[in-house]
Amino acid sequence: MRIGIFGGTFDPPHRGHVALARIARERLRLDRVLIAPVGSQPLKTGVSHSSFEDRVAMAQLAFAGESHTEISLIDAPRPDGHPNYTFDTIQRLQREGSAGDLFFCILGADSFLSVAKWHRAADLLVLCDFIVGARPGFDLGRLTAALPDSIALANESGSDGLMVVGLRRQDGCKSRLYLLPDLAEDISATEIRGAVGDGINKNGTTGAVLSPSVLNYIESHALYRQG
Repeated sequence: MRIGIFGGTFDPPHRGHVALARIARERLRLDRVLIAPVGSQPLKTGVSHSSFEDRVAMAQLAFAGESHTEISLIDAPRPDGHPNYTFDTIQRLQREGSAGDLFFCILGADSFLSVAKWHRAADLLVLCDFIVGARPGFDLGRLTAALPDSIALANESGSDGLMVVGLRRQDGCKSRLYLLPDLAEDISATEIRGAVGDGINKNGTTGAVLSPSVLNYIESHALYRQG
């Protein structure tokens, strides 16, 4: 089975998230896509603006109706209070999965640009394949420049709306990075929260980038309001 794992704060989940998950599923022929709101991101400590429970609830609304897509609690807050690391999450999925399962880590290009700072980055990058969504015209050189020093490009190719970049670690371990170069959604969760805080309603900025059910949830729970 081909399984994509799409982690993130989803604070809030917006149409860009949904578009990336859908395109990744279609282009890579994934059997399942797991949407995993994260309890605590190591590089974003203390910046969550809504609770984990609220973010899970919004993700359930945002991705409702997306085929072969489900919400996963695998990155729920840890009992020991430690951050959630993508390396640990992928390893757990591999241990608990069936023989022959293939896992793909889904994320946006902006997130991938910080990958060298991630926990065990060089190990993570060859632990599974990556699917990276980028806006049209995104400079591939920025992705390659973001790689840890111990990871080099092995080859490049492309087909069916994909650019495939081979990654090779110094010890010979390999993986692939699949670049989706036509993700047209250009949405900032920070701007969404700011718009909600400024009182812009469903007929304004937020209504264009959030599903009505997510926007209604935000309004009914008074999320992201200033003060």
